[in-house]
Amino acid sequence: MENEKKDYSKTVNLPKTDFQMKANLAQREPDFLKELYDAKIYEKMRAKNQGKKKFILHDGPPYANGNMHSGHALNKILKDFILKYKNMKGFDTPYTPGWDCHGLPIETQCLKELKTDKHKVDKKVFRQQASDFAKRFVSIQREGFKRLGVFADWEKPYLTLDPKYEASIVKVFGELVEKNYLFRKKKPVYWCSSCETALADAEVEYADVTSDSIFVKFKIVELSDALKDKQDFLKDYSVLIWTTTPWTLPSNVALAFSPVAKYVACEYILNGKVEKIIVARDLAENVKNKISAESFTVKAEFDGKDLEYIKCQNPIVDRKSLGILADYVSMEDGSGIVHIAPGHGQEDYQAGLAYKLDIISPLNDRGQFTKEVPEFEGINVFKANPLIIEKLTKEGTLLASIKISHSYPHCWRCKKPVIFRATPQWFMGVDLNDLRQNLLKEIKNVNWVPKYGESRITGMIQTRPDWCLSRQRLWGVPLPIFYCKECGEPILDKKIIDKVVEEFKVHGAGIWYEKSAEDWLKGFDVKCPKCGKTEFKKEEDILDVWFDSGVSSEAVLSSGNYDSLEFPADLYLEGSDQHRGWFQSSLLPAVAIKGRAPYKTVLTHGFLVDGQGRKMSKSLGNGLDPLQIINKYGADILRLWVASCDYREDVRISDEIIKGHTDTYRKIRNTIRFMLGNISDMKKEDIVKFADMNEIDKYALWTLNEVVKQAETGFENYEFHKTVKVINDFCTVFLSGFYLDALKDILYCDKVNSKARRSAQSAMLEIVTALVEVMSPILTFTMHEAWKEIKKIKQDLPEFVTLVDFPAVNEEYKLEKDVLAKWETLVKIKQQVLAETEKLRKDKIIGSNLESSLTIKYGSKYEKALNDIDLINIVFGSWDIKLEKSDNEEEISFVAGKSSYGKCERCWRHIDHIENGLCERCAEAVK
Repeated sequence: MENEKKDYSKTVNLPKTDFQMKANLAQREPDFLKELYDAKIYEKMRAKNQGKKKFILHDGPPYANGNMHSGHALNKILKDFILKYKNMKGFDTPYTPGWDCHGLPIETQCLKELKTDKHKVDKKVFRQQASDFAKRFVSIQREGFKRLGVFADWEKPYLTLDPKYEASIVKVFGELVEKNYLFRKKKPVYWCSSCETALADAEVEYADVTSDSIFVKFKIVELSDALKDKQDFLKDYSVLIWTTTPWTLPSNVALAFSPVAKYVACEYILNGKVEKIIVARDLAENVKNKISAESFTVKAEFDGKDLEYIKCQNPIVDRKSLGILADYVSMEDGSGIVHIAPGHGQEDYQAGLAYKLDIISPLNDRGQFTKEVPEFEGINVFKANPLIIEKLTKEGTLLASIKISHSYPHCWRCKKPVIFRATPQWFMGVDLNDLRQNLLKEIKNVNWVPKYGESRITGMIQTRPDWCLSRQRLWGVPLPIFYCKECGEPILDKKIIDKVVEEFKVHGAGIWYEKSAEDWLKGFDVKCPKCGKTEFKKEEDILDVWFDSGVSSEAVLSSGNYDSLEFPADLYLEGSDQHRGWFQSSLLPAVAIKGRAPYKTVLTHGFLVDGQGRKMSKSLGNGLDPLQIINKYGADILRLWVASCDYREDVRISDEIIKGHTDTYRKIRNTIRFMLGNISDMKKEDIVKFADMNEIDKYALWTLNEVVKQAETGFENYEFHKTVKVINDFCTVFLSGFYLDALKDILYCDKVNSKARRSAQSAMLEIVTALVEVMSPILTFTMHEAWKEIKKIKQDLPEFVTLVDFPAVNEEYKLEKDVLAKWETLVKIKQQVLAETEKLRKDKIIGSNLESSLTIKYGSKYEKALNDIDLINIVFGSWDIKLEKSDNEEEISFVAGKSSYGKCERCWRHIDHIENGLCERCAEAVK
């Protein structure tokens, strides 16, 4: 019986923890979330730093018309990283989420549900339905954002349809009126004839279309003074223009020539017939090819400026076209002469102002010709194109019609081509009161991340037109303007607008439609300043929805209506497309009214693309529902994906990519689990001070300091992927690959309260605590779970990990340079040793390092690192090591094999001096 093999398994210190190997995130996260919100986690985070410096991240409002998508998830999770980190750094971080609730998408959907259009609908019924629609999706999206693990003041969000918010919109409008930034003018704007409204630049997308490119003759009917002496010669000549928008020809009032180019009078032979036309000299050959002429002869040459003030006959309508000069006339294609329709183009409009040309736009809201063009009355402009080409052909003024593919503006909502159309609209003047220059100055005062954001928005502001504020729609905030019934003169009065503000605060913007103009103006004694009449009508247009969200710095940050927020915000964080959207629409009113930008820093992320780099689209069916990802993998995996991306560029997402992040997650989780399991028998009084720790544990804590520094730098620079990389490397390379691997023998087989074991446990407790704290802004649910285990030992810690401060670099964790050098050398040597023992394992000579023998031959360079055989045994995981000195100072070489020593039945070390199946250490441990 004495020789019977004993079972020592119950004498070793096996890990014990409730932190399971299998995370089951999808199933367990909802319980964690309920626990956190039942405990009012957001309120506790705020209370923790009450009275301290604030960090204001102002939420750009997503549109309340659909379910949460992956782009929302990316944006909200990034914001959550920052706010949780800043809160851990001691900042008070109030976060009021918002939603954009007005606008065309909601209006279109509601009109569809009501089976009517904007001309027939009962406005009161419609506005209630639109409000209910928006609120429904606010609720849906809010639950989705909460499921992501995002902490916020969810019960008190800002909604652009709230009465107090709508009142703020009108208040800002009134302040712009008072400061003389607003004016009404007939100017060309982007117009969607399908949605029947003007569009902002940010509401326009570009897509390729196939259009008719036509070359058309305008017969010369009157020469300029500079060409009077060529009257007889040029009487039969025409000016040749080139356009891809035949429908704009009825609105043509001028022909633009380059002031610096040379022009030629040519005779082209086309189908055996002579065509006498004027074109740019440099494009004469190009014209020959485009109109398929057999040949051409130059008959005369003159300067472009000589063609200024000639008059030509419009080939579509009975109108003369004036020759003008324009610097933008290109010599790259066409004929070198641009047809000018000031009612249908921004450059044309500017040229029209310079030459005092008529601004003609004979179209109705549906994009159909009006009676001003009787031949095409009632026909949509795009359908009129072939009819106009047919007419030009019959008249003999069309020399060529060619199909070309080119980029063309489309409506962001209905995806249909838009037009440029001159209609009376309300504008915010970008060049009034030096606003453009002030905007450019303020841009320089903002920290743009990435840096190229500054040059991007600078270029946009330098060239942007006046802001068209009026929209011909229903679902929005009405323009608080009245018009004289007699002469149409607008009434813009700050006092009247202030009354509207007060009414909107109580009743919301819907009250505008319930009161008559007479009711609104009661008590103001208003007379038309132009004709003196006293009967007025209300404006029917609403404000651009970008104005709604653009004034949020006033409505949310400055108004005092939302908890603890202040102007300006420390940070705006949105997609890079917002340089032309919300960042601009926020900048303009803030600088105009307050004289400064509403943000100190602007951080942008790229767009989401699929695994192949393709843009997400319904047609491709490549979108990923974040809730499906969460239900499959858990929100923490989605959060880890966000943190691991360099989000400043376009971000790839696919099921395969998400799945790949589960490996990183598993490594981090298992490292934490190993440490939690091996410290579970500790009590607070067992903790060993740094000064009394073993040197390997001191080195581990020194390394932890370096990791905390780098992780903090990643958070500070909003480079979360660098934080994740340093933590992942720390877990896999240093902890699992070196430190924890070396400690296993001590942890499992030393006496429970041996000095070496308590030293190792104390270091691990510090490491796992810091690791959980550092990663808690990213892996919210996992670190919440791990924190419960840590609190079993450190019972005086805060209730939740999100309520602690970010770990500070511990100045006590210092090592002398020679000690650090020694450990860095040992880490490198271990990698070489592992390479040797791996060969033995591969050849099935050994099963683990414990079975290996090792002969190390080393030069004097390595003497300090290898002068302690007990330490070497622990680090390399073998207790059969022989050291041999070499005369070569630089030498370090290894011979690995299978140990000839006996195996300890308890710790499995192959070691000298085994008695009764146990090594000396284990014999002592089991006494």
